[in-house]
Amino acid sequence: MATTFNKNSRRRFEIFQSLIEIPFRNSAIYGIPGWKKHESLCLSRAIQTAAYEIVNGSYITAQTKPQDKTKDKESAEVDTVGAFQKLPMVMPSVDILYSALRKAKRVSPTKGIANIAKRERNRGAKQLDALMKELAVPLREYLGNFPKRKYLHPYERSLIELTLGDGNYEEVLGKVDDLRKKVGSVGKEYASLCAKSSTKKEAEERLNEGMEKLKEIFNGKGKAVDDLLNIAKTLRAMPVVDLETPTLCLVGAPNVGKSSLVRVLSTGKPEICNYPFTTRGILMGHIVLDYQHFQVTDTPGLLKRHDEDRNNLEKLTLAVLSHLPTAILFVHDLTGECGTSPSDQFLIYKEIKARFSDHLWLDVVSKSDMLKESPVLFVTEDADADHPEMARYRKMGPSGAIRVSIKNEEGLHELKDRVRVLLDAQMGRIGSDKGKKDDSKLVT
Repeated sequence: MATTFNKNSRRRFEIFQSLIEIPFRNSAIYGIPGWKKHESLCLSRAIQTAAYEIVNGSYITAQTKPQDKTKDKESAEVDTVGAFQKLPMVMPSVDILYSALRKAKRVSPTKGIANIAKRERNRGAKQLDALMKELAVPLREYLGNFPKRKYLHPYERSLIELTLGDGNYEEVLGKVDDLRKKVGSVGKEYASLCAKSSTKKEAEERLNEGMEKLKEIFNGKGKAVDDLLNIAKTLRAMPVVDLETPTLCLVGAPNVGKSSLVRVLSTGKPEICNYPFTTRGILMGHIVLDYQHFQVTDTPGLLKRHDEDRNNLEKLTLAVLSHLPTAILFVHDLTGECGTSPSDQFLIYKEIKARFSDHLWLDVVSKSDMLKESPVLFVTEDADADHPEMARYRKMGPSGAIRVSIKNEEGLHELKDRVRVLLDAQMGRIGSDKGKKDDSKLVT
């Protein structure tokens, strides 16, 4: 019977092969120089086919490489912000533990087991397995929903580093992952011991030992979960920035009046106090001008020192200027009331202007109602040593600066008009940059 089947199969294959080869024998294509014949095996039963390749031809069929989804995801993430608002709600470690214990203890043995020892083994193994999963699954979900720093926008990466400390974000996530792995390994170990128990009493002991061990582990290392909860709260509280909305960034030395101007210009209500570093983070407000919405940020003050000596608040200001498409409103205080001398403010101004020369710019001299005819000199300053630009700055501020006073409202109307022009220009820049990005995507 098998021999007959093989002969019939071979005969059908020979007929099929002859039918395939006839067109090639009768055509001009078969045997043309430059064609190569490749034998390829098809997975269908008893079918052998031939493939042909054109060499130096006009048309080439080539395999396309699969698209690198990881790379696309990374590039997409880097071009957007808002990841912090998508962070999961993390439960306190004590709530996770007691919820898991409560659910695990309600697990019943499989129905139909008559033997008492077997039933107890089954109940113990199932309860330990349930406890392990109730503890480990939330941790796995947290880890999956907290993004890796390399997939974040550069601005958000800077916020993580400057707000949480360098490496702290990854360290906490690593501890949570270690806790998840430990819970999984110990839970499986004790569930296996319970399932192998020979008596009801032994099964009960293994169950109690396993539960106590898991409780001990989670109580001892659960602080990592609470640290992750605090990280999520801190990052979710960060102001939301829309990269496609023009943003005005107020910059200057501490206590020069930036926060007062933000209050006048926008819906933001920053804390108004009279000491350095009043602004302890990035404050975000909104400006509505002629029914158009814009963003305004108040940043921590900058002092005259090298970058390596700056504190995290100052670095936060530099991160905003480096990574967000902002127009700069630089605020100068020549009254001597802010605690930073005019000469130091001049040096800070020159450094920031040179570093961010590609930004749209507007200069404002604040507290104009307190300015005196003669320039203010600190004890550490020597007016005779000033070069002409410094001397002019002490008296008038930068060329083209607007003088404003919150107290008597001097210059505020002009400031709002100039801000509107500045933000309109920034909107044009954003639209142009977006168009260039879209064109580059079409080309690639």
